[in-house]
Amino acid sequence: MKRIMLTVVSVLVALVAMAALIIATGIYNVAADEPHSSLVSRTLESARERSIAMRANEIEVPHLDDPARVRRGAGNYDAMCVGCHLAPGKAASELRSGLYPSPPNLTERQHLDPAEAFWVIKHGIKSTGMPAWGKSMQDPYVWDLVAFVRALPSLSAEQYATEVEASEGHSHAGGESTDDSHEEGARHDEHSAGSPEHDDKGALAHDHSDAKPATATTHAHADGTQHMHEAEAGMPVAVVIALHDALSGGHARKVEALLDPNVLILEGGNVERSRKEYAAHHMPSDLKFMQALTYKLERQSGDTVGDLAWVVSEARLTGAREGKPVDLVSTETLVLKKSSAGWKVVHIHWSSRPAAKQPV
Repeated sequence: MKRIMLTVVSVLVALVAMAALIIATGIYNVAADEPHSSLVSRTLESARERSIAMRANEIEVPHLDDPARVRRGAGNYDAMCVGCHLAPGKAASELRSGLYPSPPNLTERQHLDPAEAFWVIKHGIKSTGMPAWGKSMQDPYVWDLVAFVRALPSLSAEQYATEVEASEGHSHAGGESTDDSHEEGARHDEHSAGSPEHDDKGALAHDHSDAKPATATTHAHADGTQHMHEAEAGMPVAVVIALHDALSGGHARKVEALLDPNVLILEGGNVERSRKEYAAHHMPSDLKFMQALTYKLERQSGDTVGDLAWVVSEARLTGAREGKPVDLVSTETLVLKKSSAGWKVVHIHWSSRPAAKQPV
């Protein structure tokens, strides 16, 4: 027995010494264009599969056959996943060809466990290039992606294009990033956290003995501008910022995606009592108006109480509209409510007044 133990210990010591030698000398090639040996590949693959299965075991899978859920997933898949996992009619990509291990081609029919797919999309996989989309997406939007990926192998290129066109585009409660630019100037870049002028002034003051603490922080910049940043994307202020960007960019579908179906909107003495009513009446003129002007956020505050939040913003709108100069002070109150689909705007009150002229 003693001899067996000595043999086991000797083997372990030898393996540790060999591993240390490999690490110290750099002899093992970590280049992505040279695959692992079959032994290493099988070991890593087995460890990955068991790790995912164990962690996904208790995930409760919702109903995934809802066409609306599949359609929502289509827009985010097209924006976030096609480069690696392809789409009908897209047989290869430059990014995909350089990744190791190679991402699965999700257009091909394969066994897909919904709970495991949800876990992978949300948490990502180390050292594979698969991001943890849960950092910017709330769970309902991850499930939308799972629903779409399940349906993807059955879609033709034409059907895929139709689903994407009918979707809300790249939209998941304000957590998405965007490359859209605004001709009249970016509305939030000049206030982004981490800029040289950024001066953290601490959390919003609030006193709610039964409420969750506010997740927003008010900041002041060297030019006197104040506004809030959320602790994470997809939170109330991020949704407000996404709404402003969608209005300035002329993206009607993105605006609608951020509004609750029963949103109440007060604007210029008018009342609109649903998202559908707003889309059919004032939204087109609001989009044109915001696209024509430069929006400069000057002050912003708010709070979160349970599943309700409010955000008040003051901004300066300048530019020209129909050949006439515009210089307005805009005030805005938004009330948001959290549901299974994330934070949605349930009430808006917009008003404006001419900016006071500075003495010459």
